[in-house]
Amino acid sequence: MLPSVPKSFGRLSEAYLSALLALDGKANPLSLAARQSYAVILVDGLGVANIKAAGGHAGFLNQKLANSKSLFSGFPTTTATSLASLATGKLSGEHAFIGYRVFDRQNSKAINLLNDLGTDLQPRKYQELETISEQGVAAGKRMITVGPGEYEASGFTQATMPASKYMPAKTIEERFAIARTELATPGTLIYLYIPELDQLAHRFGTSSQKWLNTIEELDSKLGAFAKSLPKSAGAIVTADHGVIDVPKTSHIYLDEFESMKDLVMIGGDPRVGFAYFDSSIDVAAKRASIESELGSVIDVASVQELVETGWYQPFSSTATNVAPDLVLLPKVDRVIYHRDFAKPKSLEMIGQHGGMSKAEWEVPLLVL
Repeated sequence: MLPSVPKSFGRLSEAYLSALLALDGKANPLSLAARQSYAVILVDGLGVANIKAAGGHAGFLNQKLANSKSLFSGFPTTTATSLASLATGKLSGEHAFIGYRVFDRQNSKAINLLNDLGTDLQPRKYQELETISEQGVAAGKRMITVGPGEYEASGFTQATMPASKYMPAKTIEERFAIARTELATPGTLIYLYIPELDQLAHRFGTSSQKWLNTIEELDSKLGAFAKSLPKSAGAIVTADHGVIDVPKTSHIYLDEFESMKDLVMIGGDPRVGFAYFDSSIDVAAKRASIESELGSVIDVASVQELVETGWYQPFSSTATNVAPDLVLLPKVDRVIYHRDFAKPKSLEMIGQHGGMSKAEWEVPLLVL
């Protein structure tokens, strides 16, 4: 049985929209107070459990967390899906960024939705919804994105923040400095992106000294930024997902199993695999064979079951085109790889996300 979707939490998809509405003092899903300008600070990979575990290095974050709400990131708990939800105010299924890696059936093409969009793959083909940045500009607001320079012209940025002015900044401190300056202008909504913790978690894990040093730096910069906010400005801190550390002993290699020999592509993330087979496959029989071989370590679900239980919204036609035949959900703290499809470097990842555990889906809503 699939776990229940958390219903008593707000949604990450409501955060950016709520800040936009709060600029005009309008009622908003997260009940943010009216302010003349707002910053939505998204720290990639900073789940509630990660903040608590780093208590000795993140005093400010834990102090704010003690009196704050949590949000449900959405499913899968992966950056492409979560940021598309944040950017559109819609949930996965309503938008077609249903996971990290998908397979376009019409073009027989594997697509990494974070990195592959651009000239050859039009960004708005897979993200057709009106974005909140476009709504904000239409309403006369100054929509600004602050993040590392390498993301400025990316297809993913074009798909999610197409109407927002991008202001590049290399370091966390430089990003906060830009936000501090821009918030002085009324009618400004800033999306500030911090990817460093997620990057370090993948390489070294959340218990590593490199990760702990960086959350300590972030904690200090956030505390200083909060103190510098004028009363006319508001800011919230959230995340796209949490991260769990997975040892190599918990890796499952799908290429070792007969039921996986005829995969066309395996997408998703190591914590939520998207299995694509030839269109002639008997999906029910294939599911039975996978469960027979791997049922002790992997749960298998159909997209329809995930919709019925609320993990996905009913799929749009664009989402249906990239939907997998079956979704593979490793149990406990396991991850899955198929070495015919996985990049060798990905097999070395320690920090993982994408799955249904609370540590992965519970993200903070810290009001500064």
